[in-house]
Amino acid sequence: MPVDKTLVDEAGRTIRLGTYFTKSPVILVLEYLHCTSLCGVTLDNLVGDTLNRLPFQPGRDYQLVAISIDPRDQPRDAAAAAAKYAALLDRPAGRAGLHFLTGSPAAVRDIADTIGFPYHYEPLLDAYIHPAGFVVAAPDGVISRYIEGAAASPRELIAAFADAQQDKSQGPLTRLLVLCHIQGTPLGRWTVPVVATFTVANIAAALTVLAIFVAIRRGRYG
Repeated sequence: MPVDKTLVDEAGRTIRLGTYFTKSPVILVLEYLHCTSLCGVTLDNLVGDTLNRLPFQPGRDYQLVAISIDPRDQPRDAAAAAAKYAALLDRPAGRAGLHFLTGSPAAVRDIADTIGFPYHYEPLLDAYIHPAGFVVAAPDGVISRYIEGAAASPRELIAAFADAQQDKSQGPLTRLLVLCHIQGTPLGRWTVPVVATFTVANIAAALTVLAIFVAIRRGRYG
C-alpha cells in the first residue's frame, strides 16, 4: 500500500493513508459517494450485514477506510457517509473505526493503480465504471486478500483478517471484475460482465481460520 499518500478526512484535515495502519487489519474500499449502483450496495452489505455479524470492534480489531475515486466528492459528503454507516453498524463507538476520505485525482489514482483497481469515468453516463469489491491489508500495509463482488461472507472476512494478522499476502490474482453500472442503463461496450477470470484460493476451513484469529486477538489484547 502507498501509505505515504496524503488524503483529506471527513473534517477537511490533511492526513496520511498510513495513519490508519497501526495494529489492526485495514479494509480498504475504493468507491464514490454519489454512485447510484454497486458502491452503495457493496458498503451496505459490508457494514450493515457482514461486519454486524462478526464479534469484532471497529477501531480495535479493524479499520475500514473508504476512499472516493470521484474528485467532486467533498469532506462534507464523506462526513455524511461516515455518519450513515456508523448508524448501520450496531457497535459501541463504531464511528471510531470508519473513515471516509477524499483526495486529489493523482493521489487516488496512485492508490488505485498500486492495489490493482481500474476505474474509468464515462461522461455520457456521468458515472464511473469500476470493479465491485475491496481489499484487506495487514497493519504494515501489505495486501492480504482481495474480496470481489458486492457482498462478502463472514467466513471470507474472517479468513482475510487472519491472513492480515499473520501478515500473509495473497499472491497475484487475475480477478473477477463486476462492473459498476447504473441499473437498467445500456452501457455498450461496458455490458461485458466479466473482463478477467479469477483464481480460487481456499486456505482453510472457516472454524480453523476463526480459531487462528481469536488466538491472535487474545495474545494481543489479553
